[in-house]
Amino acid sequence: MSMATAQPKTLRSDKARTAYTLVELLVVMAALTVLAAVTLPSLRTLLHDQKVTAAARMVKAHFEAAQGRAIASNSPVAVILERSDTTSPNAVSRLSIGQVFPPYEGDVTGAIGALSDSDGDNFLDTLTVVNATAMASLLSINPAPPIFGPGDYLQLDDRQSVYLVESVSPGATAVIKFKNPANYQEGDLQANTRLTTNASFRLFRKPTKSFLQTLVLPRGTCVDLSVSGFGPSGPEFSNAATDCLAMIVFNAQGRIAYWDKAVGVPLVGGPSPATSLLHLLVGRTEQVSLSDPPEVATENDTTTVNANVNDNANSWLTINPFTGAITSAGMQAGNEGSALAVRLPVSRAFATYGITQSEN
Repeated sequence: MSMATAQPKTLRSDKARTAYTLVELLVVMAALTVLAAVTLPSLRTLLHDQKVTAAARMVKAHFEAAQGRAIASNSPVAVILERSDTTSPNAVSRLSIGQVFPPYEGDVTGAIGALSDSDGDNFLDTLTVVNATAMASLLSINPAPPIFGPGDYLQLDDRQSVYLVESVSPGATAVIKFKNPANYQEGDLQANTRLTTNASFRLFRKPTKSFLQTLVLPRGTCVDLSVSGFGPSGPEFSNAATDCLAMIVFNAQGRIAYWDKAVGVPLVGGPSPATSLLHLLVGRTEQVSLSDPPEVATENDTTTVNANVNDNANSWLTINPFTGAITSAGMQAGNEGSALAVRLPVSRAFATYGITQSEN
């Protein structure tokens, strides 16, 4: 019986490599450096664009929340746009909800006030409420606290117009002076109408900001008021001279009741009805124009081409004041050039009708 001879085991003379050499490490690091230099700027732009998209969604949700609250509470609710500061007043990075208290309509059913023209311009601008129909604190010489005052709002009869209260003089009768210039309300409340004698009234307190429902947009994003407004090219919210609040008020039906761009400055501006679609541009803070009107020239002008209205990564928020519909759309402007007078109405038209430009 033969025994198999044991075969000697051979040891591998070459050991498996467990690390890179110094030269290989330097080559890899150089390649990564070049790759980072090429890709990081694009990645940074992509992330910034995503922040703008996220900001647009947040703004839309905030407006929808205010609208829903107005319908649920059967009372007006405002979205308050807080301008950043005096150095960039057209940039809004903080939005708040403003609650409107129930209106005062007199102490008795069917309370009325007498309308008059105090300055002789043939337009009614003063409401006198007699003691029998007004609450005592409204007529008191030293009300504490005052029920109404400058900056509050007045509505007459069943009219949709809302007027800014300029002053309230207490006494035996309450004399309420409200803002009604002929060029502001387009000839509203002429002195020769039936309202010259008496009218029912509703007094609204200006919206009170709720600090529990404040929206802060991602850093570097904002609502650009320099190119926001009504209709095809309205710049109603652009105001480079003040940092006062602006607001949009929804009524109990979810429609826009009125808007104001100078809240906090009672004798300037005043509530206005919404007569066409409202467009708010959500874009980048560094691209907000500091001038009024904004400077956006041609695409060959490198100093102004980087405006928000020229950046297709931005978004429009559009609100129909008559139906309450709130929609958002990406920035599109076609091939009509970059001059503001041309770019803005074309861009808003795309936002209005949801048109997307086909690739050439």
